[in-house]
Amino acid sequence: MAIAFGIIDVQTGFMPAHVAVAGSGELAVSDGNGIIPLVNQLTIYALSQRWDVFTTQDWHPVQTAHFSDTPNFTTTWPVHCVAGTPGAAIHSKIVVPKSTTGFYKGMDVLSDGADDTSYSGYYAQTEHGTTLPAWLIQRQIRQVYLVGLAFDYCVGSTALDLVQRCGVAVHVIIEATRPVAMATQQSMRNRFLAVGVNVVTMNEVVG
Repeated sequence: MAIAFGIIDVQTGFMPAHVAVAGSGELAVSDGNGIIPLVNQLTIYALSQRWDVFTTQDWHPVQTAHFSDTPNFTTTWPVHCVAGTPGAAIHSKIVVPKSTTGFYKGMDVLSDGADDTSYSGYYAQTEHGTTLPAWLIQRQIRQVYLVGLAFDYCVGSTALDLVQRCGVAVHVIIEATRPVAMATQQSMRNRFLAVGVNVVTMNEVVG
């Protein structure tokens, strides 16, 4: 059974401002930088097991209803991860193997009231237009391990869609994620339980 390891949105814009690099603090996830060494350790393990590796990145337009000057931090957000800016880059300390396939999401100009597909990697695509579901089918991948930011939004939404829409087994490695908020973290865990997304520890993965 082919397996993939997905690094979801470990981007500079989601890092706390005290990281003090260009783009950090745009939409800070508390201790977001704390997952970096764990993600790198898991990436090295994934390569040793010959797993396929992919990344996702928010890649937003400048103007979109995903952003608001008065964000509610649930459905609207401060400006972050605008395509081509430092905040949209994968954090420079993340190990990205040459064999990694990169996917971009949130690229559409969202209108007020429209369904926001920015969160889930299910809707992401490569620079050549290959979608994540198509990529999984091409590689006959039936099992996916996910890490990244944030647990209760982009990691969670990707996990739910891959299970429900693609029929693959999904495991979220809990130490290598961080939530936006504890309440939404618990809500996402409840949704995981309902559809069979597995929350696992690093020890369960690497032994």
